[in-house]
Amino acid sequence: MLPLGIGVGLSSYAISNETRAPRKALAVGVPPSAIASGNLALQSLSVRRERDGRTGVNAREVAMAQRAYRSEPLAASAVAVQALSLSDEVPKQSQALLELAGKLSRRSILVNASLIEAAAKRDDRRAFFLWLSRAMLTNSEASLAYGTAMAEATARDGAVDALIDVLGPKPRWADTYWQLVVRRPDSLTNAAKIRTALAQGRWRQTEIGRTDEDLVLGLAGIGSFKEARQLAEALRPAKTTKGNLLVNGAFSGEESLAPFDWRLATLGNLGASIDTRNGQLLISAVGGASGSAAQQIVQLAPGNYRLAWKLSSNTPMSTDAIRVRIFCAEPGVDSNTPISIRMPAGKRSSNVKVSDGICRWHWFSIEVALPDDAPGIDVMLSEISLAPMS
Repeated sequence: MLPLGIGVGLSSYAISNETRAPRKALAVGVPPSAIASGNLALQSLSVRRERDGRTGVNAREVAMAQRAYRSEPLAASAVAVQALSLSDEVPKQSQALLELAGKLSRRSILVNASLIEAAAKRDDRRAFFLWLSRAMLTNSEASLAYGTAMAEATARDGAVDALIDVLGPKPRWADTYWQLVVRRPDSLTNAAKIRTALAQGRWRQTEIGRTDEDLVLGLAGIGSFKEARQLAEALRPAKTTKGNLLVNGAFSGEESLAPFDWRLATLGNLGASIDTRNGQLLISAVGGASGSAAQQIVQLAPGNYRLAWKLSSNTPMSTDAIRVRIFCAEPGVDSNTPISIRMPAGKRSSNVKVSDGICRWHWFSIEVALPDDAPGIDVMLSEISLAPMS
């Protein structure tokens, strides 16, 4: 069941923000006093819900709503308050009245929030997300609250099918949703399924956004490597050279999504960039720099491999300056994999042995380590490959 707290919390927020000064409007005694009477009922309910989020409509509020309804049958707030008063006794009638209120006013925060809450109560995921979507479209002030609820509910069973059609038309709040959902580890797997479906299905949302990379990296961070690679492949298929397990080892193709293509360092003392025109990875580092210049995740079974590279430098450098490290990327997995191989300049190769173990997903990292008193380096790596040995 969807968390009732989401609906109740949104409803309380909505009521307190929708009512303005209904008492003043009633004091004047001129139209639209019926709407003001309905809003006053909402304000009364709001005050009590701030103290107890699960409180219901009382008799006084019902009377005000009925009075407003008799004067103005199209007053959405009056219909909504009466609907809420019936939610426990005759839920079907309450639901019908709420939906009627929704037709009377698409912009009523209370009505939208009440419909969201009602969908949560009856565990109707499709309606829950559809009403959330409408609320976000009609009330920009509440979009963050609604978007947060949607991002958290993405982790629930049934959310994928419900959200594909909601996000398919690319509503204007879509960017807000993706920014919120990539921060929630519990929602990442379902979010990836949704994003993959949007890229491959009838919606054809194939343009790469910043949150797409965040989503892939987030999945990798929680150890969902298979799902992360499937998403990366759906958005931008990786190009590999025959026999080379590394993506874009010639540094000449369009970048795929990290970490299934090169993730480059952008530090003040260590940076890397890819020159696709000349097919080179350019690495620059100053004395004292240490860390990964470029890395990607690769799936490796135990066995023997051949690492080959072609590297040059503008200035002399020690044989310890650049090296490849291969180590387990799976969280919490003990592994005997850690491998460190020096990369001197020239066209070179080295044998690599991946030990037996349960780890299958590994970081392949090109790393720099310079002493504090060493001169800076500018290195050009024109090709690198890792291939199984027969």
